[in-house]
Formats: sequence, C-alpha cells, structure tokens
Amino acid sequence: MSSETKPGAPTSKGEARRQAIISAAAAIIHESGPASVTHRAVASRAGCSLSATTYYFNGLDDLLYQAGLANIRRWALRAERAAERAEALTASPSLETCIELILAATLPAEGPYLGHYIQLISAGDTAPVGRAYREGRQQLNAAVNRLIVALGLQATAEVVIAVVDGAAVTALSEQRDVKETARSLLRRLGCYIHSAIPQRPGTTRP
Repeated sequence: MSSETKPGAPTSKGEARRQAIISAAAAIIHESGPASVTHRAVASRAGCSLSATTYYFNGLDDLLYQAGLANIRRWALRAERAAERAEALTASPSLETCIELILAATLPAEGPYLGHYIQLISAGDTAPVGRAYREGRQQLNAAVNRLIVALGLQATAEVVIAVVDGAAVTALSEQRDVKETARSLLRRLGCYIHSAIPQRPGTTRP
C-alpha cells in the first residue's frame, strides 16, 4: 500500500481535508516539535473529527512524514522566491541586498525562532520527520544555490545555511536578536566575498 493515501480516488473535498490535516500537523511540528503531534492535537488544530486524522493516512508515522515534507517544501519555496528576486535585479547587488536576500531564503519570515530550531534538532528523534527533512533537503539546497548563483557569491547552500543556523542558535542561547546576529555575521563574512562579485555590464558597485 502506498504511504501517500488510502486506496481509492480522493474527492476534491477529501483531498482538501487531507491537506488541512497535513498543514495542521506541519504547524504543530514547526511550533513545538514532532513529539507534540498526536491524532487528537491535529484534529483540534485542523477543526476535523479524530477519525479523519486516521482515515487519510496509514498511521501516525505516515502523517508525520507528510507533514515533514510539507514543512521543508514550504522552506524551499521561500528560498525560491528569494532567488527569483535576486534574478530580477538589474544591477550588481550591494552587500546589504545580498544579506537580506540570504536571510529571506534561510530564516522564517517572522519569529519567534526558538520553536523552529527546537523542532529541527528534535526531528532526528522522529524517524518519519527526519526522513522527510533529509529527502526534502535537496530541493531546499537547490533553491539556495540558485540564489547564490544569482547574487554571484562564492559559496554553497550548505555553507550559507550553516552560517545562518549557527548565528541563530548562538543568538537564541544568548538572548540576542536572531536576524541581527545573523545579519552581523554575514556582513563580516561578506566583506571579502562581496568584493569578488563581478559587476554586471554597465553598472557600478553600490
């Protein structure tokens, strides 16, 4: 049996309900970690019956896996939107523009960020979520690499994400502003990276 759905062609209403359940489980994972996902908690969050959370999935592990995929796909889409903004630039980007686009691609738009990093750390303790994040990482890395290419930076997605995540964890542990801490670190690293960015024809460096 597929890990996607129960047998049978889903109706549009049924698929909408299934997606609402996945979104509810994904939100719970993001806010408080995979361990907080139960059928009852998801049903309450999705505003559906308890039986619906079991009907559309092959057990809780299947729901956790689908929710994990939904989370990392959402993060990849966020990075893709940042890449699109970079690709639309008509002049060589300033260092500050590069930094803001990197932050837009690698951090949630708004805090608080503590829950985000707690669930990332705890994801490895829940096999279905860890597998989903591992499988979805390729899409996220591809989007961040696309951004890096558009900005002309000499880096890789793995390095950029690690720098931002490291700054965020440091900020959280020291009760500092996450975005400002990451921004400051990227600014220090970017001083020599940005100097190597080739200018676009007909432009001057800001």
